[in-house]
Amino acid sequence: MKFDDLLERTAGLRWNEPLERLAGARLQRLADPHGSLAGLRQAAGARADVAAEVAAAFTVGETWFHRFGEQLDAAALALRALGRPARVWSAGCSTGEEVYALLGACLRAGVDARALGTDLNPDAVAVAAGGVYPQRALRDAPPDRVARVFTPDGPQVRVKPDVRARARFGVHNLLRPAPEAGFDVISCRNVLIYFTPGAAQQACEHLIGALAPGGLLLLAPSDPRPPVTETLEQVRVGGTVLLRRAAHPPLARVPAPPPVRPASRPVTPPEPSAEPDLAQARQRAFVSPHDPQAQLDLGRAVLRAGQPARAAASLRAAQAQLGGRGESWETAHLRAQAAQVQRAVRDAGGDA
Repeated sequence: MKFDDLLERTAGLRWNEPLERLAGARLQRLADPHGSLAGLRQAAGARADVAAEVAAAFTVGETWFHRFGEQLDAAALALRALGRPARVWSAGCSTGEEVYALLGACLRAGVDARALGTDLNPDAVAVAAGGVYPQRALRDAPPDRVARVFTPDGPQVRVKPDVRARARFGVHNLLRPAPEAGFDVISCRNVLIYFTPGAAQQACEHLIGALAPGGLLLLAPSDPRPPVTETLEQVRVGGTVLLRRAAHPPLARVPAPPPVRPASRPVTPPEPSAEPDLAQARQRAFVSPHDPQAQLDLGRAVLRAGQPARAAASLRAAQAQLGGRGESWETAHLRAQAAQVQRAVRDAGGDA
C-alpha cells in the first residue's frame, strides 16, 4: 500500500512529497524492524497498530504557547458566564502548549477549568504530559501569560504544578468518535487543514457531537469550517467570532428544493470552506503582514470576491516570505497551499 493511501485511510491526512521527505528519519526508524520501507508499508497494510505508527510519523507537530491567543481569551470570557467548572478539550494538541495556554486563559478569567489534550502521535502526547518546553515554545506570548503558567527550569520552562494538575492527555484519532462528550470548549486549530475534505467533515461531526449545548468550537482561520446551521451558529465574544453549538435542538424542517445551477460555473479558489470571510482575512493580514498563512488566507478571500489581481499580490507576498524559510513541516504545507492558490489565480485570469 502506498503511503498516500495509508495516510488517508488511517488518519484522513493529505500526503505530499515534501512531507514524506521530512518524515524520512521517523519512517526509517519504524522500518528497521521490518527490513525496509517496503516491508513497513506491507506491515502497515496488514496491521492497524503499524498503520497508526506510520500516520503519526507524518503529523506536523508545529505549535507554540498562546497561538491565536485572542481566541483563547474570548473562549475563557464566555466560560466565565457558566458559573460552574468548565470542561475543555484540545483535539490534536501536539506537544500540549495549547492545553496549557487555554488553562492559563481560563485561570486569568477566573474560570475553574479542567482540560483534556489528545493527539494521534504518542510521542507528542508524552511531551505534553511532561510539561517541559524550550524557550522557543513561548515566542510572541505575553510575559504575564507565561508567568501564570510556567516557571524557569534552566534553559527550559516547566508548567506550574497547579496548572499541570488540571490537564490530562491521551492518544486519539479524530476519525474516531470523541473519547468523551459534554465539553464546554473544544479547540481543534491548525489540524483539519492537513485533512482530506471528507476526513475534515467527518472529524467536524465528531467534534460538534462532543460539545455540550452552548459549547464553543475553536478553529484556526485557515481550517476547513463546518457549515453554520441551526446546530452550529456564529457568536461574537469581544472582538472575536466563535462557533457555538445551539443550546436547543433545532425544530424539524422540510428540506428546501435544490437551487438551480447557473449555466456557467464561476471560478472559485481551492477549498472555499477553509476561508475566513474577507473582513477577517484583511484584518489578520494587516495585524500580521509577515505571516505567509495570513497572506494566503487573504489571497483566497479576495479571489472569492472576484479580485484575481489582488489575490496575485497576496500570493507574491506569501511566496517572498516562504523563500527565506528553511525546510520544516509547516513550510511544506504552506508551499502546498501557495501552489493551490497560484493555480486558482491563473484559472481566474490573474497574473501568478
